[in-house]
Amino acid sequence: MSFMSVFRDERIWRYITDFWTVALMIFFLINLFLQDRYDYMAAPLSIIYTGVLGLYVGTKEFDRWYEFHDGRHPGEIFVALWTGVIVALFAAQMVLGAKYQVSAEAIADYIMVLSVFALTQKSKRLYQRKKRR
Repeated sequence: MSFMSVFRDERIWRYITDFWTVALMIFFLINLFLQDRYDYMAAPLSIIYTGVLGLYVGTKEFDRWYEFHDGRHPGEIFVALWTGVIVALFAAQMVLGAKYQVSAEAIADYIMVLSVFALTQKSKRLYQRKKRR
């Protein structure tokens, strides 16, 4: 397997996406408790995450429409994880007070994950309808 063929495999994008998902969630939690000390890193990390998630979802959807997708990794897991992190961030903010703010990038990333999930669910339903015909 050549170096470039590794990046054509959906699994590599899943691993990279999983890594950046966990890393970004941890970053947002730590940054909240450090009172936004590293807030200058939030936007660049969010951009990386958005790009990696887009590549992963794009490869999954392409594979679905061209009959290569096996559907073993549901997006519900990402939505549940992000929902848990956002709830934890807001709960911490409420308990700790006004000095501790939930990053706007954390909220934007959560909305992006929800949007990507909604779009992929619509694509999945359209694909299933197409297959039934």
